[in-house]
Amino acid sequence: MIGLFIGLLVPVLLVGAMIVLVVKRGLQFRELCEHGVETTAQVVGKRSVKAGSSTSRRQKLVYRYTDSAGMTHEHTSVVTWDVYNRHEEGSEIEVVYSAKNPAVSAPKYLVDQARGALRN
Repeated sequence: MIGLFIGLLVPVLLVGAMIVLVVKRGLQFRELCEHGVETTAQVVGKRSVKAGSSTSRRQKLVYRYTDSAGMTHEHTSVVTWDVYNRHEEGSEIEVVYSAKNPAVSAPKYLVDQARGALRN
């Protein structure tokens, strides 16, 4: 009986954790749309990683930026193939960070897409 309970509890907890992460990132994007500060970041890394057990891959850019208080932040963002191919390590990318929490950021093109979705 306990084994069955644990067998059911683990998937429920995993799904719950995924939902929390999606909601958290959604709230971060709303914050970026409403209180975002545009800046230029430097691409410091590129990664193409296998997406789970499938054969598809996800492209990630690692970028570093400095906020208005002079603090440096680094963030990794999943991007499209087009954006991934246009940016090499050492190149610049436009990003938006939160004025309220400068550690929260995203590439500007993603924030622009979110702004468009919020208007509709």
